[in-house]
Amino acid sequence: MTNYLSTNAAFALKVKDLHDLLATQIGDAMDQSGMIIPSKTSAIVELLFENDSLSKADISKELSFSHQLCTQRLAWLEKHQMVSVKEDPNDRRRQIIQLTEAGKFEARKLRSFLPRLQQAYESLFSELGLNLDDVLERASFALEQDSLAARISRNSQHKVSAE
Repeated sequence: MTNYLSTNAAFALKVKDLHDLLATQIGDAMDQSGMIIPSKTSAIVELLFENDSLSKADISKELSFSHQLCTQRLAWLEKHQMVSVKEDPNDRRRQIIQLTEAGKFEARKLRSFLPRLQQAYESLFSELGLNLDDVLERASFALEQDSLAARISRNSQHKVSAE
């Protein structure tokens, strides 16, 4: 029998492994560039730099983060004094998030780093002979139109057995 890990059936695992490798390497490159924010918070920092202030709900919506994930990432930024969190005076349920001066300083470093990251990806995509960003967008769109469950159901000759 074929080893599952060497087939396309392990595609999601391979994508996760690639994600983990990229996250580690981006973190290392950010460290080498003198940034102290973790790469996982960079999207929030960039978004807040573009906007004077946003609510936690606005950040979650804009970045397609769950409320929990947004809260976790903001907690790191707040703990390290990169953001300030204040109650909305008009709605006590809302929290308004702003970059502190330290956060803005990190955002400027991030801004100078991102073009170099873009060039690194362009180099990788050129080496591979395909733009992985385009491929991922097309794959996401295709799966939104026709899910894996539907594809499996359509292609199944028989029910899966435990034998």
